[in-house]
Amino acid sequence: MAVDFADISRLVRPTRVAVIGASDRVGSLGHSTYNNVRNNSAIPDGAVPVNPRYESVQGDRCYSRISEVGGNPIDVAIVLVAADLVLDAVRDCAESGVWHVMILSSGFAETNDDGRRLQAEVVETARAAGVRVYGPNSPGLANIADRALLSMSPVASEDTTSGPVGLVTQGGGLGRAVMQWMDRGLGIGLWSSPGNEADLDISDFVNHMVDDPRIKVIGAVVEGFSNGAKFVEAAVRAERAGKPIVILKIGRSEYGQQSAASHTASIAGNDQVATAVFAQHGVVRVDDIDELGETLMLFSRALDAPDVDATRTCVYSFSGGTASLAADLVGAAGLELAKFSDTTAAKLADRAPEFGFSSNPVDLTTKVFTDSNLNREVLSLICADDQVGSILFAMPADYAENTVQVTRDAIDITRESGKLLLPVWMSPRRGGGYNLLEEAGLAPFGSVRSLVAALSRFAEWRDRVGAKSVAADRSGLSDKEVPDHAKSTSDQALPYDQAVALLSSDRLRFPTEIFSADPEAAGHAAEKIGGAVALKLSAPGLIHKTEVGGVRLGLTGEIDTTKAAAEMMSTSRLAPYGVIPDGVFVQEMIGEGLDVLLSAHRDEVFGPVLTLGAGGIATEIERDVLHLSIPFSDEEFNRALKPLRLWHRLTGFRGSVPYDIATLRATAQSVAERYLSVADSVSEIEINPLRLIVDERGTDCVALDAVVLKV
Repeated sequence: MAVDFADISRLVRPTRVAVIGASDRVGSLGHSTYNNVRNNSAIPDGAVPVNPRYESVQGDRCYSRISEVGGNPIDVAIVLVAADLVLDAVRDCAESGVWHVMILSSGFAETNDDGRRLQAEVVETARAAGVRVYGPNSPGLANIADRALLSMSPVASEDTTSGPVGLVTQGGGLGRAVMQWMDRGLGIGLWSSPGNEADLDISDFVNHMVDDPRIKVIGAVVEGFSNGAKFVEAAVRAERAGKPIVILKIGRSEYGQQSAASHTASIAGNDQVATAVFAQHGVVRVDDIDELGETLMLFSRALDAPDVDATRTCVYSFSGGTASLAADLVGAAGLELAKFSDTTAAKLADRAPEFGFSSNPVDLTTKVFTDSNLNREVLSLICADDQVGSILFAMPADYAENTVQVTRDAIDITRESGKLLLPVWMSPRRGGGYNLLEEAGLAPFGSVRSLVAALSRFAEWRDRVGAKSVAADRSGLSDKEVPDHAKSTSDQALPYDQAVALLSSDRLRFPTEIFSADPEAAGHAAEKIGGAVALKLSAPGLIHKTEVGGVRLGLTGEIDTTKAAAEMMSTSRLAPYGVIPDGVFVQEMIGEGLDVLLSAHRDEVFGPVLTLGAGGIATEIERDVLHLSIPFSDEEFNRALKPLRLWHRLTGFRGSVPYDIATLRATAQSVAERYLSVADSVSEIEINPLRLIVDERGTDCVALDAVVLKV
């Protein structure tokens, strides 16, 4: 699916910037913004103030309008005026050849219908002239790597720690929170926060970061996606480039979804689908700001040392309890401690204290404080071992100068050896050792648990680079996804026979069945089909047959089938459901097998999505499903399927019959392709149950029922 990403190079690396609403009034946003552009940035052709109320701002000539400014073109015009004045400013920019307008003003789509109309008019005016819009309702942008601080923040001058992290956030406050992880050594090369995303959105910036060789890992704080399919394409490009995206996605609960909509005017979307799509495309999801900061820190350090395997770690401490706790948490996370070579193990056994332990985890005991050479000698031996990639340096508490010396040794030795130092500072008292780590850009993790969580995320991402990560969401359907049983019909439903005609293919077959308009005809149909038959009610718009007693199984012969059809079609019985029958389908009974749900629909955020999981009534009981954005690869399908409980039933749990995964996958691909071909007129396809059966010819997929809903 082709996606048109914007070229934002002149936005993030401008040569000339104007500030509309620049001010000399200290404390105003116009003052802080112009000060950041003029004095805290390195913009080749400088800054231009625009404000009819001033003749000069900070000693620079101030213009009444952009159109009065001569000279070289303006790459970015930052707009800080009241919302009702923005449209006029944008018109002036469009007529003056400005490349980008960055609207920091609020009062647009995040407020009300009037704001939404104004925002749309602003974008339409700009885009008609080829001008791209950043914002509105944005705190600005900070390109630390190139010193272009297009920000209203009064503390932007402190954004000085550049590095391999690219950051994109929709919320300015949360973005600023992550930016201040610079104080802990996190190097951020570029931060963008496009606010309402009226034109340019977070995906444009993720895409730009994928192409920036200085960026190695991308962090994101997202409240909702204005274009989910575009984000998926950016994520695909990031994965192919070997650049992880670590995302804090707000909107897990109904509360979060509501506040996200009111804040950024984006769509929070279905969280189960979001989780599955992230996993499908290798996007690492975290749950809070501290996790985001720590995970970005770990990823950036690990990716900055590509020749070192950070996951082969040695737990190193001078506290036996601390070392044991750390080793236990590493093991519980499914990670493995590094195994020392025989030579290293022998040398460590000779040098380590007798009452400590040295086989990994390593406990030097408090003897490290009295034996001045012990720490350096032991740590040097460990760092010289090729089996070790990182040192999980677990500091239980502050011990004044003793801690300082041990920490200084750890910093020096790991730096010389090229091994990663992953410090944990467990005490709330931050002494000199803690300060040394921060000064070295190695801010400690707050707990072993948080470090191990970040290391586990890195191990999982690293293992899936080049082979797309897909993990099914075990929580399955949310309560809001469970069908409304009180409503068994829909005006959008295609007649059943039309649904069958639409979906039948070489990869998907339906049982032999005969439509009968009355009970007597149903009895004759049963005789014609022969053997046991199933009876399914037909009625305009009927979508949930079982909810109205519209399915009978295992009927034999004309008499039983006629009687069952008469009962099923009883108008008095169906009246409470609002169902008016027009007949029944008499269907051959299909042999025993495994029932699954297979469906496709258009997610409001991510576009076409396939869902597969436990079928029949088990769909609602077990809620064991996966979601995949369409299209998907064979590998993505397999990876998504394996975490489901359904996987064990498919592959022959405890001697039960196994089913051919390739056949199921081909059927799922067929349904996905059919959905794409009719998506303009069809909103949803659901086959439930799809029965998998095995005979001498192999695995067969038979659709026992299907619903197709029109747009």
